Amino acid sequence: MNILIRLPNWLGDAIMATFAIESLYKTYKDSNFFLVGSKVSIQIFKNHKNTTLIEDDSKDSKCRILKLYKIAKSIPRSDIAITFQNNFLSALFLSFNNAKIKIGYKNELRQFLLTHAKIKQKGIHEVFVYYDLVKDMVENIQPKLYLQNPNKPINLPLGKLAGINAGAAFGSAKRWEESYFAEVANYLLDNNYSILLFGSNNEINIANNIESMCKDKVLNLAGQTTLEELITYISKLDLFITNDSGPMHIAAAFNIPSVAIFGPTNDRETSPFSQNSHIISLKTLGYKLECQPCKKRICPLKDLNYHSCMRDLKPKFIIEKIKSITKT
Repeated sequence: MNILIRLPNWLGDAIMATFAIESLYKTYKDSNFFLVGSKVSIQIFKNHKNTTLIEDDSKDSKCRILKLYKIAKSIPRSDIAITFQNNFLSALFLSFNNAKIKIGYKNELRQFLLTHAKIKQKGIHEVFVYYDLVKDMVENIQPKLYLQNPNKPINLPLGKLAGINAGAAFGSAKRWEESYFAEVANYLLDNNYSILLFGSNNEINIANNIESMCKDKVLNLAGQTTLEELITYISKLDLFITNDSGPMHIAAAFNIPSVAIFGPTNDRETSPFSQNSHIISLKTLGYKLECQPCKKRICPLKDLNYHSCMRDLKPKFIIEKIKSITKT
């Protein structure tokens, strides 16, 4: 049996889809899987057996639809094809493959391209949004994130390790203040933690600014890790402080004690899927703003309330949560 899966593009979303995807692997053990997605999303499945990974680079093509057609036709006709994306092109991609069963959510007028067009439930966690697409065709397994640890060789400081992820690929609205992260980092340094700063190539300046405000030496890894190395580093942490981001979901997959800082996004839908994760936002503190959650990449407000969901979330609140977690 051939199974085609169109992955989400974002790292965090791909990780949240692992419960659904692992359910398929457990149920269809002898099948051939074809996983199509962005360069970053396919990487987290590189060690899966019976799996062909295909990068969708159609955005860089002069004619995206023609490129998608060629990619789809390069894949053997699938018995089951599932899209975890909600756009029209992802359903068209399944149609190009001429898959026997084509599964996805009913939106953007794409139901005529799907054999099983499902209605998306509102107000549930994204982990279950993805799982609902496949739940009627898989065996029951434990609901959790199924992320493999590559355990790449890395050098770590001795003692307690705290990671800080001040970036968020979706946009600046999801990012807590750099000076606030530095204040938390200095509190942790005072309590004998070694600090690891994480960030993508586009977030090096953010990490450098935080490093410059730290009272002691920190290990700045921004722009210096592969995805496999990032996963390994995060899996070794004793504590993780992060925005709503892909690395947040990596920590959740390994049950790393975490403080996840939320502002414009909906924590009911994208919170870290782990009992060791603690969400901090003005809403959890009882000060929810009328504009939350706006889900915007950049705060649309231009007055004194600009980015209040993050600016009014002071470091003292995060430090108090750290104290309750670590008993320091």
